[in-house]
Amino acid sequence: MKFVVSLILLSFGILCYHTGANAAPTAIEDYGDTNAKALWQSFREVKQQIRQRPLRILQLGDSHTAGDYFTGQLRQSLQQEYGNSGIGWLTPGYIPNQRSAQVLMRHPAQWKLVDSKQQKHTGTFPLGGLIQKPSNNSALEMRIKDPQPQGKWTVHLWQQAPHKPWQIKLANGKIRQLATSDKSPAAWRHIEMPIDAAQLHGMKLLAPKGSKLAGIVLDKKAPGITLDALGITGSVAAVINRWDVATLKQQLTWRSHELIILAYGTNEAFSNDFQVQTYEDELVKSIRLLRKLNPKAAIMLIGAPASAKTKAPLSKGNCRLPQPPALIRVQQSQRKIAKQEKTLYWDWAAAMGGNCIVEQWLKQKPELMRPDMVHLSKEGYYFSADRFYQALQQRISTR
Repeated sequence: MKFVVSLILLSFGILCYHTGANAAPTAIEDYGDTNAKALWQSFREVKQQIRQRPLRILQLGDSHTAGDYFTGQLRQSLQQEYGNSGIGWLTPGYIPNQRSAQVLMRHPAQWKLVDSKQQKHTGTFPLGGLIQKPSNNSALEMRIKDPQPQGKWTVHLWQQAPHKPWQIKLANGKIRQLATSDKSPAAWRHIEMPIDAAQLHGMKLLAPKGSKLAGIVLDKKAPGITLDALGITGSVAAVINRWDVATLKQQLTWRSHELIILAYGTNEAFSNDFQVQTYEDELVKSIRLLRKLNPKAAIMLIGAPASAKTKAPLSKGNCRLPQPPALIRVQQSQRKIAKQEKTLYWDWAAAMGGNCIVEQWLKQKPELMRPDMVHLSKEGYYFSADRFYQALQQRISTR
């Protein structure tokens, strides 16, 4: 009976996805976040054009974030409703098995990636946990996929350049130097350059010898929303605790996000040696660190989405397809910590139709789940993002 009900709900949800009808979303739970009320008010003020400065959102996560399908769809919906304040924070160049919904990046010469999820990591890691070391005097080609709003933009880099400054080569062949007013002794320095919308297309970042890149930000000088999506394929929530605290404070203060979303849990769910207490301790540590460094931001946990597997180790559970060995325990811990730490919480698996829905998502046309039964298809991520957006709108409109 439970399976039949889930199938009916899913069928209704898919119909709504294709027709644009408004199904009742899985609600965003507020377990007492002290900044939530101000967050919802900020959304209303942006929409009413009372407020001119951008409202910035940050999502940190694993491959579900790194693919930028969920966040790309959410970003588009938010900017259509509230205004477009730019593309936002990008990874430091091309990262294998990751993408931006808005920008294609390519290195003609190979760059060296330093990844904080690696156990033997080395480096002073910035927000996002990735560092690129360019080849000597090499370039990063950037192509904006879709036309962007006209007006004034700014290109920001978080970087190290001990010898010569970074430069940008525009599509017309002109080369401009990025300037810095940052005199701090911090590990990473912020440099920027104003640019027109037309100049965004066909840019090349020219990397000086011995430089390192920690992040690229493309902002439009206009009120509205930016959604910074910084995921690492294969990562877990504990990776945040490997990032340099001084750098995080510097970057989070500069960006001043009003909502920080943590969307982890899938890789923890597939762990062969998952330890509940260790996981909960690390998650609490991450939340408290972000709260300390950005005390005005609301924090939201997104529960791990439904997934399945057919090879051991696995959990047979109550579904026809076996589940990852720790999926239920991870989801239970996420909700428990959301309550304990008084954050916002959204149940992604429930929005999909429950943990047993994977088989049905595989059978949909188009498929909503990829054959690996871990990642969603593009359509599945879009459906999920639309349900999340509906839940967000419901919260914003509730006074």
